[in-house]
Amino acid sequence: SWVGDTARRIGSVVHRRLQRIAEDEARGWDRRRIERDRPAIRRELAARGVVESDLDRAAERAVAALALALDDERGRWLLGPRAGARNEYRLSAWIDGVPTMLVIDRTFEDEEGRPWIVDYKTSNHEGANPEGFLDEEQARYREQLERYAAVLGKPEAKRGLYFPLLKGWREW
Repeated sequence: SWVGDTARRIGSVVHRRLQRIAEDEARGWDRRRIERDRPAIRRELAARGVVESDLDRAAERAVAALALALDDERGRWLLGPRAGARNEYRLSAWIDGVPTMLVIDRTFEDEEGRPWIVDYKTSNHEGANPEGFLDEEQARYREQLERYAAVLGKPEAKRGLYFPLLKGWREW
């Protein structure tokens, strides 16, 4: 349950909060504010079906992901003010003849006008070789981000995967 359902529910809560932070351009957000929101985060996790015995641990992981994103220079860069920014951007497209709904975590233009497509990952890696893990995750999600770029009509867009719990980043 923890690896599957609970992890997905934590990811959903973290994504919603990252969306709110990015919409605020990270203004007024810091670790203290996230800590003050812990009871609300815990309630949201419970409302999404996290069982009582997992709630404290799940809330800790969600709070950690959000606080680390705000503490991290890359996280603040991603969540800060950006031209053309969209968060949790919903699109529908026909892919291989099948109607498909896509949700892009964040898309924006950087300081040089380059488009970016970024996907947040709340996975954690506690074993050896964290760089190898990030490389594997990049290979795993490459097709997903390529699809996003194609649907947006932005093949030139930079792609990025951001792992706040690891302060991990992969771009191509």
